[in-house]
Amino acid sequence: MFETTDFLFTAETTPDVTTDLAGSVGKVEELGVVADAVNVTDSPNYKSRLNSLLVASEIQRSGLDVILQLTGRDRNQIALESVLLGALSVGVNKVLCLSGDQPDKNGPVVVNEFNSNGLIELCKVISGGTLTDGTKIKNPLPIYSGAADDLYDQLSKPVALSKLATKIEQGANFVQTQYCFDYKVIKKYSDKLNDHGSFNNCKVLIGMGPLKSAKQGDWMRKNLLGVNISDEILHRLEVSDSPAETGEQICQELIEKIIQLPCIDGVHLMGPNCEKGSARIISHFR
Repeated sequence: MFETTDFLFTAETTPDVTTDLAGSVGKVEELGVVADAVNVTDSPNYKSRLNSLLVASEIQRSGLDVILQLTGRDRNQIALESVLLGALSVGVNKVLCLSGDQPDKNGPVVVNEFNSNGLIELCKVISGGTLTDGTKIKNPLPIYSGAADDLYDQLSKPVALSKLATKIEQGANFVQTQYCFDYKVIKKYSDKLNDHGSFNNCKVLIGMGPLKSAKQGDWMRKNLLGVNISDEILHRLEVSDSPAETGEQICQELIEKIIQLPCIDGVHLMGPNCEKGSARIISHFR
């Protein structure tokens, strides 16, 4: 996906709380013929799920390219290096590097030895053929690391752009952003990246997703960090006779507007149980 000049479409799946591996893998069946890759999340909202690397491995084996989401929240250096070696051993070579959702003081104990920047650096070290202690890796392979970004932070916080540029300089090959359904915000973001000039050699994908109802959208914007959904979008869903279909149309309309913007290389479709809706959105453009 890094050599193509085509507009990219990635989507997201979250493993279930289950012992049914085939069931979690089967959720992405419709995406297999239309998406460029699928992200497998890493215990989002600090809730235990079926192991993400196990699910990612089976999806990769089915023929659909995978982006493994990896957080520094739950694992120390030894565990993270083991996960990355395991990912490369099964052909999963793309990793979205995240600090991870942080629990409150009454939640599970966290590690946080590596934040997102540290994970990008770790991927670079392992791509160079060694562990952090210098141990040589047999049959080394490259890892393509990715960074997350927030368009609203970029437009409101002066230091946000330099922080993102640092991640690219550290070796990140792609960027996937938080939700944005506002064309004007995406256009300003595109202009800012283009003016900076450091983002021509990485892929930038704008986050959005097929909302199923106004109630869902309202809950997400109130409870999930980095989710911005306007009252206008919620009203359109609320008055619709088929809100799930309208949610997909909202994404399709926005994609058509942004597909030619500079420094915008694709979209990342996400949300709870969004696999089928995401596949329909992507199919509209295939």
